[in-house]
Amino acid sequence: MANLDKNYDVIIIGGGPNGLTAAGYLARAGAKTLLLERHHEGGGGLVTEEFSGFRFNTHAKLMLMMDCMPPYADMQLDSWGCRYVIPDAAISLLTRDGKALTLYSDIEKSAKSIAKFSPADAERYVGVMKDWYTIVNEALIPATYSLPLPMLDMVVSYQKSQIGEVVNEMAEETFLETLDAAGFENDLLNAALLFMGTMYGIDPEDGLGFLLPLYVNRVLHSAVVLSGSHQLAASLSRFANKSGASLERAAEVTKILCDGTKAVGVRLASGDEVFAKKIITTTDPEMTFLDLVGEEVCNAASPTLVAQTKEWEWESTSLFNVHFALSERPVYTAGLNDPDVDRSLIKVMGLESVDEVMAHIKKVKAGGFSLAGSGMTFTDYDPMQAPVDIEPGAAVACFETLAPYENSEGDWDDLQEGYTKQVRELWSQYAPNLRDATVVRQYVNHPKAIEAKLPNMKRGSIKHGAYLPTQMLSNRPNPDCSSYRTPIENLYVAGASVWPGGMVLLGGGYNAAGVVADDLGVERWWSEPDYVVEARKKGLVG
Repeated sequence: MANLDKNYDVIIIGGGPNGLTAAGYLARAGAKTLLLERHHEGGGGLVTEEFSGFRFNTHAKLMLMMDCMPPYADMQLDSWGCRYVIPDAAISLLTRDGKALTLYSDIEKSAKSIAKFSPADAERYVGVMKDWYTIVNEALIPATYSLPLPMLDMVVSYQKSQIGEVVNEMAEETFLETLDAAGFENDLLNAALLFMGTMYGIDPEDGLGFLLPLYVNRVLHSAVVLSGSHQLAASLSRFANKSGASLERAAEVTKILCDGTKAVGVRLASGDEVFAKKIITTTDPEMTFLDLVGEEVCNAASPTLVAQTKEWEWESTSLFNVHFALSERPVYTAGLNDPDVDRSLIKVMGLESVDEVMAHIKKVKAGGFSLAGSGMTFTDYDPMQAPVDIEPGAAVACFETLAPYENSEGDWDDLQEGYTKQVRELWSQYAPNLRDATVVRQYVNHPKAIEAKLPNMKRGSIKHGAYLPTQMLSNRPNPDCSSYRTPIENLYVAGASVWPGGMVLLGGGYNAAGVVADDLGVERWWSEPDYVVEARKKGLVG
């Protein structure tokens, strides 16, 4: 740390996806930028670990916004090493009797698959998905990459357009109500749609029904980053570094220094102090305001900030996943009836109805382990994630499911081996060759391990906090901070606990960078995407 300057235009706390994004934009704009990351390597949840030549994406696996996130084009991340593939066959819901419902990014191809189970639903699916795609592309994706409107202003503004009125109505619904309004009869189709909306822990009974079309659309366009998820972090780092940002790892911030109610710098675990005109933090609200800033300063700056922070709710569920390095790829019995099963990205197992999806979620919320979820074989799209030159036919596969942070059956470390055996047995019921396949290496990631590795994901909360009506849009993390500015002068928030949330959208870093650039008086070198410009004309973004 001795080589660091003492003064910067911007200090960014946290080298995850949003911190790296903000660093790249601001450094390229000419701001003297320092990013501080507590780990020895940046990237946050963009973790790729290599074991015996097999690459496991141990946290973030699928990128839901790669084809439309502004930083990818603005920073030309493909030229910095981040390339991806979006499989057209996105998800197959497998049945216990060897059949499958496969859904695609293409609406018409999905309809043909649905027609095997329900011709009426196939026809209806085309109309519903076209409507949902319009909502997502014209309103929800643009909102992801712009500042959230205050809740009342949003409702009023959205009433001015047909799309906005639909979103307003969905905002009052639960996922179950939004799904019911779609009018599908077939339980497999309804189960598949509900699974896509809830696979990352959103409670289908908590409201925010407009997120169901968003998640369905985006899961159907899921991307796999070639060479592993960490390549996205690496490309962001390369761009930021080339643009002049200083990226310091193993540099833990222990205090945000304030002069009265104005943030002026940070203190590191080493004892060093560094100062800046603007400070951006990607930490969660509790760490930001209660630990790094402190209640005394927060109370002086705002009468509500501490109380709002203490009311922050973490997610009620987390994730359990097992990564397998295999001698051969899983081959599915359902592939005999639907050849596209073997090339679809996500295979859903153990969930064939809405009732089963709901029972799965409720068991996990009650503290139990529910043996159902999804399997993915990443080497089907990127063979180089396994040492195929040494072990031809080798594969990397992962099974993922919702899981409780506090397990009613005991300690996670004691239970993980038994659960892994159950997972392999379930998977083998759908892909029988897995029973005899050699497991070269395996890696288990459970909720408490997630928290241990990524401290801002308290209680294994992968999105840094629950998606609730009281914690989304201009309520995320609270009304005082939803503009990315905070009541602490010169302090900004940009992590997954601010709008638009987690899931590696890069939206928090992108939006915060624009706000900070304006406040610094530096010129933005990037332009808003056309879809944001068009949405603003319709009153759908701020």
